[in-house]
Amino acid sequence: MKNSSITYSTFNTFKSDSLLFVYMGFLSNIMVINSIDLIERNIVKNEGFKKLRRKLSFLMIESFQNIIRYGDSPKIRKENYLNEMFLVRNIGNHFYIVSVNLIENKKIKYVKSKLDIVNQLSLKELNDLYRKILTNNEFTDAGGAGLGFIEMARKTNQKLEYEFVTIDDDYSYFYLLLKIKENENDIESIHVDINWVKDFHVSASKNEFVVLHKGNISPFVVDPVVSMVEGNLDSKDINIQKLAFHITIEALENVSSLTFKNVNDNDSIFIIGKENQKHFISTGNYIKTKDVQSLEEKLELLKNMNKLEQKQLYEEITHKRFSDNVGKNIGLGLIDIALESNNKFDYNFEKISDDYYFYTFKVDV
Repeated sequence: MKNSSITYSTFNTFKSDSLLFVYMGFLSNIMVINSIDLIERNIVKNEGFKKLRRKLSFLMIESFQNIIRYGDSPKIRKENYLNEMFLVRNIGNHFYIVSVNLIENKKIKYVKSKLDIVNQLSLKELNDLYRKILTNNEFTDAGGAGLGFIEMARKTNQKLEYEFVTIDDDYSYFYLLLKIKENENDIESIHVDINWVKDFHVSASKNEFVVLHKGNISPFVVDPVVSMVEGNLDSKDINIQKLAFHITIEALENVSSLTFKNVNDNDSIFIIGKENQKHFISTGNYIKTKDVQSLEEKLELLKNMNKLEQKQLYEEITHKRFSDNVGKNIGLGLIDIALESNNKFDYNFEKISDDYYFYTFKVDV
């Protein structure tokens, strides 16, 4: 099992982010819907971002469409090919939307020419070109693709940052970064550029992340996250899918109920990753110092029980028939996770201050 410190170290890396969402792997229509749903659920509570909501949704869709338009899937995928990536970050009043996909080298010249033309135009020139394409009904593949880049530049009022990185004679990575400001005069508190995107793509691939979400981890965002888990497991074993579904719900509800209320409710993290071809689910959040000992005792108690003892405890709690007080206060969710994962869970408490700790919980599925 990967050390649960990966969860805490990743959280610290993005500590300044109010929202981080990363997805790596096969992109489908349902992924588009679920990702946008998840991000909108996070920003809808922020009054300041309401006017950006429609713009962000539009740009997220365009970024996905960019991957679909130019993304290529080799018949034989080599081991050194990294997964496609979609990313959204919110730091202060800035949003960043990233798309990464494989592209055939023979397409690069055409795509680059479209991007360079868009980046050379003023906002007025972009608007004029946009109207010209619509008026002339130039919706061929080329016209439609060019329209997508024009729309991105119009909506962001920023240059489109991009780069092509050659992998071999056939394919390259196509990196595209969009920047959205709430106000034109806002200055970046943390500089995010295409070099950061490339480095993070390599790092996330090395850590084998599938889904990474820092933000509001609560039942409010369970549905889209669970849908991603169900639809993106390699295993065709339905029991594995049910297991992932169950653990995800219980882990997220556990995070929600234990979060230290005086800490920003965005200060939680959720990760789905892979290790040795098997998935793991990990969560992290702040909890009050006074709750650490009790929670640790419950987790240790479950760790030291065999499956029969866990089932017996589950029945006792369900029917409120206790042979003794041992385990009486253990939640059914934790027992479920211990049972369903065959005790393949790990946890850690990192002291932050006298008032609270950072609690990470990780389950192999």
